[in-house]
Amino acid sequence: MQRRAALGLLGGNLLSGFLPWTVAAKGHRLTGYIRTNWSQDPFAFGSYSYVAKGAMQRDRQDIEAPLNDRIFFAGEAVFPKYNSTVHAAYESGMRTASFVLDQKVERVAVVGAGISGLAAAQQLGGEGMDVTVFEARSRLGGRIWTDNSLDWPLDLGASWIHGVDGNPLIQLADAVKNDYIVTDESYIVRGKSGRMIAEYDTPEWLENVVSVQHTAGADFEQINTDAYQLQHDYGGDDVKFPGGYAGILSALKGAYEVQLGRPVKGITQTDVGVALSFADADPAHYDAVVVTLPLGVLKQGSVRFSPPLPQNKLDAIIRLGMGTLDKVYLLFEEAFWDRDTTWIATPENGLPPGQFNQWLNLYKYFGVPLIMAFNGGRPALALADLSDEEVIGRGLQTLNAVYPV
Repeated sequence: MQRRAALGLLGGNLLSGFLPWTVAAKGHRLTGYIRTNWSQDPFAFGSYSYVAKGAMQRDRQDIEAPLNDRIFFAGEAVFPKYNSTVHAAYESGMRTASFVLDQKVERVAVVGAGISGLAAAQQLGGEGMDVTVFEARSRLGGRIWTDNSLDWPLDLGASWIHGVDGNPLIQLADAVKNDYIVTDESYIVRGKSGRMIAEYDTPEWLENVVSVQHTAGADFEQINTDAYQLQHDYGGDDVKFPGGYAGILSALKGAYEVQLGRPVKGITQTDVGVALSFADADPAHYDAVVVTLPLGVLKQGSVRFSPPLPQNKLDAIIRLGMGTLDKVYLLFEEAFWDRDTTWIATPENGLPPGQFNQWLNLYKYFGVPLIMAFNGGRPALALADLSDEEVIGRGLQTLNAVYPV
C-alpha cells in the first residue's frame, strides 16, 4: 500500500490507498506526500506577518502595547525586530513576560501554545505566578509543526533557525540536544528536458518568486519595500533540525498548566482583571492575559475583545500583512533529481509563475528520497482551494518536465 498525508483545513490526516498520480510520475515512483495549506488553517490564517504597503514597523508596537496593564500581546507579528521569524516570536514572549512581571498580578492566562506563549508561560511560572496556557489545537507549537506521517520528521511550518550568531534559539536547541545542520546555498536552474539555465538567462519574474514570495509570503507590490529591505536579523549560518523543529519546545517546559483543544472565543476586561470565554464552558477569570494569537487570527476577528480593541490597534492589524508560504513534500522510491545541490529552480514547468518554481533537495541532507517545493504569496493562495490531486499533479508535472525518464 502506498501512503499519503493530506494537511488541509484543520490539520493532518494519514490516509492509506493507491495514489492516483503514479502514472503521471512517468517512471518516478511516488510513495507519499504532505501538502500544507496555511491560509486556510483556522488557527493561523497564514504563515507569518510582513510589513505591507501602507504599513510601518511602528504598527507592530501599536499592537504590542498592553491594555490597562491587563491584556498583553506577544508573537512574531508584534516584535519590533527580527520580524516573521521563530526567534522574533520567542523573544517577544520573553519581552512581554517582563511587562507582566512589572504588574501586581498572580493568576495569568496565556492564549496560544506556540513558542511565544510557551516562552512567556515559562518565564512567568518561574517567577511564582499561577499560569494557564489555552491552546486551540490538540498539540503544542502553533506554526512550529513537525509531522512524521512519511516516517521522517518533516517541518510543515518553521524550518530554519535564521542566523546562529547570538540567536537565543541555539541556546534552547543546545539545552535539549536538538541537533542541527547547516544548509548551504548551492543551486541550479533547470529548464525543459533538464537543460541547465544560466543565471543571466532566467526570467525576471523568478527573482520575485524566490526572494519575495518565498521569504515574505507575499508579492513585491504588496510589501513596504523600505521596511522589507531594512529588516534586522542575526548573522551566521542558517540551520535545520534533522529531528524536527518541534524538539526545541521541550526546552520551554516549566511551572505552568497547558489545556489543549481549548479555543478561546472572547477576552473581556473586568473591574478586577480579565475573563476568558469558551464555546463549551463557563468563563475563566484571571488577573491578566497574554495574547499570542497569530496576526491572521487577529485579522479574522475569531476572538472577540470586550470592550473592542482601540482603533489604533485595529488599524495596525488591518495594515500589516499576513503572508503565506506553503510546502509540498514528495517522497519517491529513489532520488532522480540533482542530488548534490540544495536548491533547484524550475521556471519552465508550464504553470503560472510562482507555482512549483523552487525546490529544496532533502536527499542531500537526510539521504532520503524527499524533495520539497515552496509556493508563496498569491500563487500559494491560488493553489489553496485546489484538491490534493490537482496540487500534487502540478508538482509531478514540473518534475517530469525537468527530469524526464
